[in-house]
Amino acid sequence: MINTLAKTRDPLINVLSFNQKLALRISIISIVTAVILGGISWYLAFNRSEDLTKGLTLEAAQHLTDRNSPFTHSITIMDEEASQASTNLVKFGIFDLVQIYDANFKILGSYTDELNDSVNLYSKAKQAQEIGLRTTKQNFYNLPSGERVVVTLAPLYLNADQNNRIIGYLETVRVVPQWRETQILDEALEDAVMVVLAVLICGGILYPAITGLNKEKVLKADKLYKSNIQLMKSLGEAVAKRDAQTGIHNYRVTLIAIKLAEALNITPEQMEPIIIGSLLHDIGKISIPDAILLKPGKLSPEEMEIIKTHVTQGESMIKGRTLLHDGYPIISAHHEKWDGTGYPRGLENTKIPLSARIFAVADVFDSLCSQRPYKEMMSYEEAIEIITSGSGTHFDPQIVKAFLGIAKLVHTEISSLNEEQIQAKLDPIIDSYLREQLS
Repeated sequence: MINTLAKTRDPLINVLSFNQKLALRISIISIVTAVILGGISWYLAFNRSEDLTKGLTLEAAQHLTDRNSPFTHSITIMDEEASQASTNLVKFGIFDLVQIYDANFKILGSYTDELNDSVNLYSKAKQAQEIGLRTTKQNFYNLPSGERVVVTLAPLYLNADQNNRIIGYLETVRVVPQWRETQILDEALEDAVMVVLAVLICGGILYPAITGLNKEKVLKADKLYKSNIQLMKSLGEAVAKRDAQTGIHNYRVTLIAIKLAEALNITPEQMEPIIIGSLLHDIGKISIPDAILLKPGKLSPEEMEIIKTHVTQGESMIKGRTLLHDGYPIISAHHEKWDGTGYPRGLENTKIPLSARIFAVADVFDSLCSQRPYKEMMSYEEAIEIITSGSGTHFDPQIVKAFLGIAKLVHTEISSLNEEQIQAKLDPIIDSYLREQLS
C-alpha cells in the first residue's frame, strides 16, 4: 500500500480554520478596541462634566467687562463693585468662592462660602500669572475629605473684547458635591459601556459578513485550483497518448516521482515543481511529427536530433506562463545525465536540478516497464538492473539508492492498476501538496 506524508486538504476544512482564526482575531481586536475606546470615553465624559463651570466663569467674566458694567475702563478703583460682584456670583451662582483681581493680581473683591479645607487661591493665581495667562485656565484639586475642587481662572478684557488689553482676572472655585461626583462617574461609566457594546456588536456583525465572503472566495479558489490541475493533466495526457495510446504513463511516472521525492524527504515546497514537471515533462513532443515519434524501428541520427528538440520546444511552450513555468526544471533537464552526456545542455552532477534528477529515475524506470509502439515491456528485474547500472553515469547515485529501497513496493502496486485507478490514487496526493500553492 502506497503511503504519503501529506493529508488531503478539504477546502471546507480550510474555511473552518479561517473562521476560527477570524473569530479569535475579531474577538481580540474588539475587546482591545472596546477597552481603549471605553477608557477614552470614560475619561472624556468625566472631564466634560465640569465644562459647565468653565462656561459659567467665562460668561461671568464677559458680563463684568461689557460696556454697561461698572468695570468698563478700569477695575483698580472699583473695590466695592468687585466685592459685590464676587458676593453675587457666589450667592446666585454655582460657585463656592469667587475672587476678582486686577491686572497685577491684586485682590479687588472676594467672597466665599465655608469650604471643607483651605485653598490658597492667591498662590494659584500667581502660578497662572507666571506662565503668562492669556486664556481660560481650569484645574482640579482633591481635598482631604475626598471632594473635588474645580478652580477656573479667566482673564477680564477691556470692554469684553479679547483683542483689547487684560484689565483683570476672575477666579471661581467650585467644590463638587459627592452626589455630583457619583452622578458624573455613573454617566461616564454608561458612556463607556455603550462604546464597549457598540464595538462588540460591530465585531459580531462583521464576523458573518467576512466569513460569508471568504466562503465564496474559497469556493471560487477551489474551482480555479481544480481547473488548473485538470489543465495540466489534460496537456500531459494528450502528449502521452501520442506515443503510447494511453495517458497512464504520465500518471504512473508522476506517482513514482512523488514517492521517490518523499523517500528523499523533499519538502512540500520542493514537491510542487516535481508534480507539475512530471505531468508536463514531454509537452514539447506535441511538435514532433508522428512519423518520427511513432517510428517502430531505430531512429536515424537526424531523427534523433529532431526528437531531442522536444525539450527546447517544451521550454518555449511554458515560457511566461506562471503556473506551467513551475515545471521548468524537469521539462528542461529530464534528459540530462549525471556524467554530463545528456541533452540539451550537457549538465552534470548537482548542476542538474534536483527535481530533474529525481524524475529521470522515475521516468526511465516506468518507460522500461511500459510497452510502446517501438519497444516491448521489460520485467521489473531487467528494469532495476538498468537503473542500477546507470548509477553514477546516467543517474544520481544517492537517488538510485533511495529508489531501490521503495522500487519493489511501488512497482507491485502500480503495475496492477489501470488508468482510472492510478488517477484515483494520484489525485488526492496531488491535492495534498498543491492546493495551498495553487489556490
